[in-house]
Amino acid sequence: MAPSPSRNIAVAPSGGDQATLVSQGAHAPQARRRLALPRRIAAKLFGRVADYARRYLQAPVLHGLSEQRALSEALLEELRHSRLHVVQLEHQLQALALEHGRSVSALAALANGHGQQLAALLAAQDGFAIQQGQLAGELGKIAAEQGKIARAHTERLHAIETVGQTALARVETLPALFGPRFDELEIKQRPLIAYDEESMAIRMRDGYVLAPRNLPTFVTMLANATSRGLEPGTGDVLRRLIQPGMTVADVGANIGLLTLVMAWATGPGGRVIAFEPEAIPRSNLEKMKHLNGLSWVEVRDQAVGETPGRLTFHVSDIIGHSSLYALPETEEARTIEVEVVRLDDVAPAKRLDVVKIDVEGAELDVLAGMKGVIAKNPDLAILAEFGPEHLARVGQTPAQWFKAFGDAGFTPYMIDETHGACVKTNAKAAAKVVSANIAFVRAGGDAEKRLLGR
Repeated sequence: MAPSPSRNIAVAPSGGDQATLVSQGAHAPQARRRLALPRRIAAKLFGRVADYARRYLQAPVLHGLSEQRALSEALLEELRHSRLHVVQLEHQLQALALEHGRSVSALAALANGHGQQLAALLAAQDGFAIQQGQLAGELGKIAAEQGKIARAHTERLHAIETVGQTALARVETLPALFGPRFDELEIKQRPLIAYDEESMAIRMRDGYVLAPRNLPTFVTMLANATSRGLEPGTGDVLRRLIQPGMTVADVGANIGLLTLVMAWATGPGGRVIAFEPEAIPRSNLEKMKHLNGLSWVEVRDQAVGETPGRLTFHVSDIIGHSSLYALPETEEARTIEVEVVRLDDVAPAKRLDVVKIDVEGAELDVLAGMKGVIAKNPDLAILAEFGPEHLARVGQTPAQWFKAFGDAGFTPYMIDETHGACVKTNAKAAAKVVSANIAFVRAGGDAEKRLLGR
């Protein structure tokens, strides 16, 4: 490398020397003129040395500059390659952007197509929903019709089932319906039996009863009655009230039509006390007891009343009409003297469950003589014959009669003699009948439940 020509390089003084330069500026030309010769000699002597020194000093610098130039050129070449790479990348990016644009356009077109398809599907769905609604309406109508048909079939089946059950129930009741009727026919077909010279034996439901042969009308009545007797409803009530083993009393037993019922209701483990002061009925009562083997029946030759002693007893020619009170003038009667007892004096000390009273108007006398029995037997039941004509004959009113039983703590029920049903009654309602048997029980007691079949 050729050495570069020498240059005069002036170096600016620093800020601290400016004042000195200013002060010395006026003397500079004069100084230069005095040193001109030495300077020319020095220039010739030291010029070549300075030249060599300058070249020596410039060589490293030039070498460094050369290296720097080579490095710069390498950098420039690298930059050119980088620029080419950047350009290629730009082309690739442009290509990618173009491809991306095309893809976006394709996607947009596809999305637009999908949107149209979706819109078509939504429209089709709306149409389907409308058709589905219409179909649901039609199905609803069909279901309603089917429901009507099903209900109609159900009602028909229920009606058929009801008819079938009714028919079955009727068939099942046939034995119970025809059985008693066959028994009734079988019983009533049996002939009357001349038991002895005084009595005829007549077959009833619970056994034989004996009736006086000299009373053909009464015998005929019994023969023509059903096997349940002349008071069938009262007999049914006694069967409901009386349980096996009970102790009962039949006041005014007569020939024992109801005594027989009471005896089979209590059974051999029970006890029946039958009071009958009139000789002929009592004789037939005794025969009935022995003929049927009723050893637990006790027959007593006594009347029952309020005051113990001996009283006049009026015997009617009509069996069952005899009484401690005077009879109507239209009835032929005779009088006898009988013993009168109170139930309180002769009833068993432990218990008495049912008392049947048929004394032709003397019912309140019997009631007055059994206050102790009523007090000792809280579940006592009383069956008493109610006859307004009998009460008028003895000077009593239906109101007085019912009040006496009510004061003793009893509730009255009238007995239906046809079916044995019992209906709660009172003096006003009962006064309309000619005669009836009234059942008296304590409200809420077991006897009332048995009476009403509960």
